[in-house]
Amino acid sequence: MNKTTAQKTGGKSLYIFSAILTFFMIFALVLEWSLDGWWLKTIDNKWSDVRQDIPRILSSFIGRSDYFFSFGKYVNKYGDDKISIVAIDEHTTEKYGWPFKRRYYSVLVDKLDKLGVKAIGMDVILFDPDRDDQGSDKKFAESVNRSGKVVNLLAVDINTNQVQLPLKDLVTNSRYLAYPNSDISIDKDGHVRKFWGFYPSWYDENENEQQVTYSNLKADLKCGKECIGVKLPVLSMATYAVYSGESLRDLEKKWASAPIYINFKVPQGRIRHPAWNRKGLMDVSVYRHISVRDIIEGTISPEEKEALSGGIALVGSTALGSFDHFPSPFMPLFPGVELHANVIDNIMHNDTLKPVNLFIVLLLVILLIWMPVYMSKRSIKLLSYATVGVISALFALNYYMFYRHYEMPVLSLVMALGTSFIYITVYKAVLEGREKKWIKSTFGQYLSPKVVELITKDPSKLSLGGEKRDMTAFFLDIAGFTTMSEKMTPEQLTKMLNNYLSGLTDVILRHDGVVDKYIGDCVMAFWNAPLDQKDHRKLACLAAVDCMAEINRLNQELTEYSIKPSARIGLNSGPMVVGNMGSKMRLSYTVMGDAVNLASRLEGANKYFHSKIMVSEYTYDEAKDFVESRLLGQIRVVGKAIPVKVYELLAHKGKLTEEGQKLLAAYNEGHEAFFKGAYGPAKKAFEAALAIVPADGPSKFYLDLAVKYAVETPKDWDGTFNLTSK
Repeated sequence: MNKTTAQKTGGKSLYIFSAILTFFMIFALVLEWSLDGWWLKTIDNKWSDVRQDIPRILSSFIGRSDYFFSFGKYVNKYGDDKISIVAIDEHTTEKYGWPFKRRYYSVLVDKLDKLGVKAIGMDVILFDPDRDDQGSDKKFAESVNRSGKVVNLLAVDINTNQVQLPLKDLVTNSRYLAYPNSDISIDKDGHVRKFWGFYPSWYDENENEQQVTYSNLKADLKCGKECIGVKLPVLSMATYAVYSGESLRDLEKKWASAPIYINFKVPQGRIRHPAWNRKGLMDVSVYRHISVRDIIEGTISPEEKEALSGGIALVGSTALGSFDHFPSPFMPLFPGVELHANVIDNIMHNDTLKPVNLFIVLLLVILLIWMPVYMSKRSIKLLSYATVGVISALFALNYYMFYRHYEMPVLSLVMALGTSFIYITVYKAVLEGREKKWIKSTFGQYLSPKVVELITKDPSKLSLGGEKRDMTAFFLDIAGFTTMSEKMTPEQLTKMLNNYLSGLTDVILRHDGVVDKYIGDCVMAFWNAPLDQKDHRKLACLAAVDCMAEINRLNQELTEYSIKPSARIGLNSGPMVVGNMGSKMRLSYTVMGDAVNLASRLEGANKYFHSKIMVSEYTYDEAKDFVESRLLGQIRVVGKAIPVKVYELLAHKGKLTEEGQKLLAAYNEGHEAFFKGAYGPAKKAFEAALAIVPADGPSKFYLDLAVKYAVETPKDWDGTFNLTSK
C-alpha cells in the first residue's frame, strides 16, 4: 500500500470514529439532561464544588486565610443579612434540654413577632402531641395563628409520595405548610447542589402523571383558595412567599418546572452571642446564627435585632448531633436549615445558577470533538498545545459563567475533547510511524541523510501528489559509454558504472540534492524539493563542479580500467511540477515540465560547444558569485523558439588554477572580439587559449568558427546558435 492509499484509509477511519464519538456524546448529554444525575453530571459536580471553593483554595495557597472572605464575597458573595438562623444551639439545649420543650415554641414565635420578623420558617417537624404538657401545643398553635407569618412542616414519603400532616391546629393556623425534603435533591455523593422549589411530579405504574398539591391534603388550610391546586412548596419557597408577599401560584409558575441550582454563599466569621460574649468567641457560618435562648431571654445585640427586624427567621437545630447536615463546597458539615436559607437568598436576589442551554452545550461538544480531527495534519506538539489551551479556556469560561450565575458543564466537554485528542494522538503516532518508514524507504536512496532526517521529524515539510515549485534540474551523462560497453565484459562494465555513479551520487547528496533516477549512464537530480532550499541554484552549480572533480579523482584512482570516461552536465532552473508520478501500483517521486526538458537539452548541447558543464542564464544569474565560469553563447534548442544564454562552469569561486585563469582571460578576449565581428583578433585570442590548454573544446569551437566567418560572414545572423539535434 502506498502512502496516499494509507492516508485515505486512515483518514476514513478517523472520520468514522469522530462521528461515532459525536453521536455518543450527544446521546450522553441528552440523557444527562433528562435524568439529571447521570455519571457525567457526577463528574461535573466535583468541579462545581472546587470551582465555588476557589477563593479558599487561593487564600490557602498564598497563606492568607482572611483573603478567602474578602475575595469570596466578590465571587459567591455573602449571604443576605436579613436572613437569620434562629438556632436551637448548645447554649439553648444546655438550659432548656433536648428535645427542645414544646412550650417554648410559642414564646419564641411571640418574641420574633415583637422583634418585627417578617417571615418565620420552622425547620422542625411536629407530628405528635406534647406528652409532658398538653396545653403547650395549643399555645404554640395560637401563637402561630396570631403571627400569621409562620410556615410549618409536613412530611412526604419519597417512596410512596404519602403526606403526613403535623398537629391539626398547626395545619389550620400556619400561613403555609411546606415540605423539608432535601433528600429528593441529594446527589449520589451525598451533596445537595439543587433544590426543588415545589414537590416534583411523579408517575404511577400506568405512567400517569401524579402531583402532590395542597388540594391532595384535603385539609382546612389558612391559605384557603390561594393554595387550591398549587404543588407543595419547599420550606424555603413558602417562607419566601410570606416574606415577599408573592402568591405561591405565581412562584410555582416561575420555579416549579426545574430544580433550583444553588449558588452557595460564602461563610463569614461572626462573634458568637455578641450581646454578652466577653471572650469574643467566633463562629463561621454563611448566615447569622442567633441563639433561641438569647431571644427568649432578651439577651440579643442591637445588630441581631436589626437583622431580625423586617427579615426572615428560619428556626432549626444546630446543636451538635441534633441536626441534619450535608457537605457544602465550603464546609464539611452544613446544617440543613442553612440550605433553606441559601435557597431563599438565591430567590430573593434572583442569582440562582441557571443551566446553559443544552443546544449550546451540544454545539460545543461537536466543535471540541472535531477540533483535533481538523488539526490532525499538524504536529502532535502543536495539537497538544492547542488542546491544553482549549481546556484551560474551557475552565476559565466555566468559572466566568459561574461568576455570571450560569451552570455550565465543563468536564463532560473536556472529556469530549480529551477522548478525541487521545485517539488522534494514538492515530497520528501509528500513522507517523508508518509514514516515517515510508519516507525512509522512498527517499532514503536518493536524498541525503540530513534531508531524510528533517522530513522524518516533520513530514509536513513533504508535499506530495504534484506541486508546482521553482526548482533546479540536473542531468549528467557519462560520455563514451557506448564505446566502453563494446570493449568491456558486462561484469566489468557494471562494476565500473557502479563505482562512478556511487561517487557522483555522494557528491549530489552532499549538496542536498535529490537523485531522481539513473537512466543507464545518466544521472538525473533536482533541488528545492521536497524541502525548501532558497539557494538551490548555487547548490546545484557547486554540485556540478564537484562532480567533474569526482570524475577526475575516480579516473586517477581506478587504475584497473584502461578507459577513462568524461562527463557532460546540463543545468536549468524554473517552474517544475514535483510529486509522486506513475501508476497506482508503482509511483516515483520525480519532476516534470519544460524547465526540466531544457536542462536535458543543455546536457546534450555540450557536444555542440565541446564543453563540460552547461548552465542556463536562469540558473547562472543567482549562482555567479559562487563559481568561476565563461559565457558560451546564446542558443535555441530543439523545440524551443526563445533563445537562452548558456555558460560553462569551471570551478568554485576563487579556486581556478593559474593555467585556468590564463585560459579564461584569453577565451573571454576572443569571445568578445568574435561577437563584435573582429574575427582576426578573435582567431589570435583563441589560438593563445589553445596554446595554454590545447584540449579546450569551446576555444577550438570558436577558433574554427572565426576562421570560417573571416572568409564569409553569414548574413542576418543574430548571434544565436540554433541546435538541430538533442
